Amino acid sequence: MQESTKARAFEIGKAFGLAVIAVLACLGSAVVAQSVPLEQGWRFLPDASGSLTAASAVSASGWRSTRAGISWNAQFDDLRDYMGVGWYQVKFEVPQFQEARRILLRFGAVDYLCEVFVNGKPVGSHEGGYTPFAFDLTSAVRLGWNELLVRVVDPPMDEKENRARFPQWMYDEIPHGKQNWYVQTGGIWQPVALEFRPQRYIERAHVTPSINGDFKVEVRLAGVEDSARPAPLTVTVRDGNGHEEFKKSIVADASQVPAIQGHVASRQLWSPEHPVLYSLEATLDGLIPDTVRDRFGFRQLEARDGKLFLNGEPFYMRAALDQDFYPEGIYTPPSEEYVREMMGKGKSLGLNLLRCHIKVPDPLYLRAADEVGLLVWYEIPSWNGGYHFTPQAAERGEKIFAEMVERDWNHPSIVIQSVINESWGADLKQAEQRRWLRAAFERAKRLTAPLGRLIDDNSACCKNFHIKSDLDDFHQYYSIPDNVATWDRWTADFASRPKWSFSPYGDGERSGAEPLVVSEFGNWGLPKLPHPWPWWYGRDFGGREVTRPADVQGRFHEFQFEKIFASFDDLAEESQWHQFASLKHEIEEMRNHDSIQGYVITELTDINWEANGLMDMWRQPKAYAAELARIQKDDLLLGRVPKHNYFSGERVAIETRLSHYGAQDFSGARVLWSTESGIRGQFAIETTVPRASVTPLQAVSFVAPEVEKPRRERLLLEARGRDGALLAENSYDIFIYPTPAPDREVTLGMDDKDNHLSALKEELIRAGYSVSPGTGSAAQTLLIATQYDANVKEHLSRGGRVVLLANSADALPASASMRVVPRAGSDLDGNWVTNFNWVRSNAAPFEGVAFTRLLGFESAAVVPEYVIEGVAGPDYSDVLSGVFYGWLNRNAALTVQVKADSGTMFLTTFRFSDYGKDPYATHLLDSILGYASSPEFAPKLRFALSGGKQ
Repeated sequence: MQESTKARAFEIGKAFGLAVIAVLACLGSAVVAQSVPLEQGWRFLPDASGSLTAASAVSASGWRSTRAGISWNAQFDDLRDYMGVGWYQVKFEVPQFQEARRILLRFGAVDYLCEVFVNGKPVGSHEGGYTPFAFDLTSAVRLGWNELLVRVVDPPMDEKENRARFPQWMYDEIPHGKQNWYVQTGGIWQPVALEFRPQRYIERAHVTPSINGDFKVEVRLAGVEDSARPAPLTVTVRDGNGHEEFKKSIVADASQVPAIQGHVASRQLWSPEHPVLYSLEATLDGLIPDTVRDRFGFRQLEARDGKLFLNGEPFYMRAALDQDFYPEGIYTPPSEEYVREMMGKGKSLGLNLLRCHIKVPDPLYLRAADEVGLLVWYEIPSWNGGYHFTPQAAERGEKIFAEMVERDWNHPSIVIQSVINESWGADLKQAEQRRWLRAAFERAKRLTAPLGRLIDDNSACCKNFHIKSDLDDFHQYYSIPDNVATWDRWTADFASRPKWSFSPYGDGERSGAEPLVVSEFGNWGLPKLPHPWPWWYGRDFGGREVTRPADVQGRFHEFQFEKIFASFDDLAEESQWHQFASLKHEIEEMRNHDSIQGYVITELTDINWEANGLMDMWRQPKAYAAELARIQKDDLLLGRVPKHNYFSGERVAIETRLSHYGAQDFSGARVLWSTESGIRGQFAIETTVPRASVTPLQAVSFVAPEVEKPRRERLLLEARGRDGALLAENSYDIFIYPTPAPDREVTLGMDDKDNHLSALKEELIRAGYSVSPGTGSAAQTLLIATQYDANVKEHLSRGGRVVLLANSADALPASASMRVVPRAGSDLDGNWVTNFNWVRSNAAPFEGVAFTRLLGFESAAVVPEYVIEGVAGPDYSDVLSGVFYGWLNRNAALTVQVKADSGTMFLTTFRFSDYGKDPYATHLLDSILGYASSPEFAPKLRFALSGGKQ
């Protein structure tokens, strides 16, 4: 193009705010096809009424500058939740070519329905929000400037509005993934490009490789039928250094899909350790040659005999769920480099697979995975989060599945695809819907058979199940350490290949060879707060308070956390270490069962209100990154810790095992162990250690050292080869306590009309306490009770002191200013949004037993099953231990001290059934009894009953 022409084009674009496409005006016959991106210079018009037409939209007011390739929700503050109709407009120039050309308009993805007009005339429409499509504009364009207009419909979530305006596209019947969980995506959210192609051109080239080096290339041709005269088609394969490994030409006749068979003699396999890529070039010769390029790899993932094999070698899946949302772009990643860096960080955490969750990612995501070496499991975007099924919704889902396969055929990173997730979009209690799922699985298997991808019919959870699947996977969430025993029981049950993971209706087809995978589990760890505050921190999930980040700093101050933590970031970092301790236990418990072949941590990154990522929303790894990487290895040395708390002089005996999936040789290896206090030992691995197994080794045994106060002791384990090289490692924390020394000056009374405290009473007497009957106890007696009753009330009226073990919903009367609420059966259990139990570690009664401010495994025996609600933030100086959920929500007390009538009362929901047996329970109750009997026990908060003071 002449300089004057360029200047004119620039001025036109500047004047109209529209894109200017500079294309060489005279393309010689030897120049390959050109693709010109259409990104900048667009204009956008919201059409709230949906009444505009292609003719009236152009002259309407309200147009604003925009970009194509990123949703309107991400670009405009006032359109964050906008759903409905939007219009896009841009101008482009078509130059004069020497030879006839096809002019294509190609979209990466538009959510959800789009209609395209060129120079006021319709050229096509497309339904589906995640996959590419193109229109041939050849007959619609003219030389020089052309006007492109795109109408997009993103059906609204509101059912009434949806049914009134777009009844043929109901929101809960179109694949949209988890947009309704986080932020909507509407409009042109992937790139748009103009392509100037020969009359006959290559639409796509699919490579189907085998790990022996064989491959087949199928080339689909498109264009004008009368130009389908035979032409040379050449396929060239090069290695990563550009060295030519294969080249062959055939004459492509009228056949739409000519195929070429080939072989790479010295092929190298693609794997996470060595992501070796080969380049493919397919050229159709003619008056104007047409060339397409892509990459592929030789890779095979198999499921057989209940195990996974990558390129014939045992493979243990260490994965993370990835929602594939971004801080600013929502669905659209900032760049391929950004995604590549994110994936590199994921690999450094020890991950070898990402489960891209119910979303079809941008192609650059898959290119980055190919390059970095991360396997990908991805899924059809769900059409609803419930069990609403229609044949049309299912048809739309399967259409997207087919388009995913078509678009992403050549990516070696993709190994697994799912049909549905957690039965969203299907009610599997209904026989016809189970039949659909079975048939959908079979169709998916046939479609992906050349690629050998594994198909998951339903990534199952809760009360749903599989019908027929290549994987036997299941989701489970438990708050740790609160529900550690439940997690351990569930994991052992799942490892036994239970009946409940497949259909209970007699129509499940389980071969028994499906690998077991725990495909979702995890816990929260709060991120350090960003500056400035992101717009989406004001959002929650469906109005559920427990998920709300908004005003988290206000709650930090309202509930007086600054008296415990130096700052919110200090609290956040401790919550991250709590997250790691939970993940470590869960991962190791799964790896203790050799029938379980992998796991998927929820999740790779935080996302908006959800904070269970291994990295924050900005892809910064959390505090424990290096420690997590140490345990996410092919080979992992495991310790079966029977309990976490020990008295001095008690024998510690920890079984060791080796989970072995790597290629390292453990023959002649030794295990070296040591404690921080200097105890050490070693033993030889004398048994054969087969791959893809968990092998029992010797136990580590030692006597817990004498300590003057409770102390955390770290046990270090290392497996070293004959040459001294480190083969596997791990570490475990145990907690050691001195022999209990209760205050024998404390006289206890027991108010126990229901006989709930008989066992505790015996243990207290055995410990040396003087225990008298509760009724009529002297005022100086410390009364232990489980319910606020007449005896407690009388004792308080005489100025007495009470320790109320509030382990029931009726521990306090209904008229009390506080209430005891069970955790089970609601979000209070912490299994969905993690709960954090905290203590005032620098104050009585916890200062003597607190290892951290957020309780960990040391507290497992006493973890409360109830919380105390009704204490206002200004009164939290008398809350000595409490709980919060997620973003410091649902704040409640676990221990609170109060004035009551003329006396004082210490309320706690900690459990002490293991007093005398568990060291933490023993020392904590001793500390509570000592504190509640001391002059320091002087609460300010007044306990009241409605209708008058107590």
